[in-house]
Amino acid sequence: MVWEKIKVRLDRLPSGQQAVARFLLARPREAAFLTAAQLGEQVGVSESTVIRLAAALGFPGFPELRSALQETLRDQLSALERLQLYQTTGEGGNLVQRVLRQDLQRGLSALASLEDGPIERLAEALCSASAIYLIGLRSARALVAYFGTYLSWFLPEVHYLEGDLFQEQVIAAREKSLFIGISFPRYTRQTVDCLAFAHDQGLATAAITDALTSPLAEKADYVVTVPCSHVSYIDSFVIPLGLLNALLLRVTDHLGPLASERLEHLEEVWAEAKIYLETTRR
Repeated sequence: MVWEKIKVRLDRLPSGQQAVARFLLARPREAAFLTAAQLGEQVGVSESTVIRLAAALGFPGFPELRSALQETLRDQLSALERLQLYQTTGEGGNLVQRVLRQDLQRGLSALASLEDGPIERLAEALCSASAIYLIGLRSARALVAYFGTYLSWFLPEVHYLEGDLFQEQVIAAREKSLFIGISFPRYTRQTVDCLAFAHDQGLATAAITDALTSPLAEKADYVVTVPCSHVSYIDSFVIPLGLLNALLLRVTDHLGPLASERLEHLEEVWAEAKIYLETTRR
């Protein structure tokens, strides 16, 4: 996260950049929506000093640093505050392009920190589990439904945990079951509680979340992190969906020929049941 980058480099920065960095840490809600010139004026340094700080923190320029600050700030806001912030700072222009560009830019900036190792380990755990239990509530419910749909094509026992019955489902789970929680800021309490309860019962747990500092990661044996984005009051899951796709592909890699056999059988069943419309594009 941007705050960690600032804290790690703070003592090694020149005095002017240090002053800007300390302002960012002390007054994040104000700093995140200033231009480089305005920020320099507030701190008492030149605009170029602010721009050099952005480069020292690993950002292509100050706009990218400011976007990172804004995104971090949005994680801490209520839905109403996000909407109000969007209404006061939203840019003009093509709305569709702006929304998609935000997700694409966030995804590109995250590429350097995304690694295959955590995905590989979780894919192995999925393939060796006796049963898989998924929990993700509110907006993250969509991710659980998407992920669970494709897992069920290949793995025999994929279950969805209910928020008010998770204790009973955890207690009844068979040995070597794997519990996966999916949650992003703002984290849902029941998702965190469910994963912690499963872990305390001696069952394997995994978290798909935004950072190792996420409360979901504390009681997870496997942690896969990926950033999400926010569009006003909406949680945008374009980047987490991409990660889930990578995880699903790694699962089928581990299954080997079994994955092809299962898909062949499913295609026969779908054709017989006329699940999909036959269409011809012109």
